[in-house]
Amino acid sequence: MSIQVHYIEGHTTAADGELRQRLSDLMAGLGHLPGFVSADLLCSPAQPHLCLLESRWVGGVPDLEIPVGCKSWVFTVTESWTPPPQA
Repeated sequence: MSIQVHYIEGHTTAADGELRQRLSDLMAGLGHLPGFVSADLLCSPAQPHLCLLESRWVGGVPDLEIPVGCKSWVFTVTESWTPPPQA
């Protein structure tokens, strides 16, 4: 089973800008798409104008409408590590 991680990167003009809401709305609509696993909207206090929408997919990433002014990338997970359970 191949897992792909898709990132959409955007830059806002204000810390609580319109782009953050557009990415949040996009994320809310991903759940009905085939292969969807999960998604997170990432915002960094160190880079308050940067927003990343990360989504995980089984198989391929479907064609997504990328907001104007954003960039996107797809990565295939080639290796993962999970710590052993704590006793």
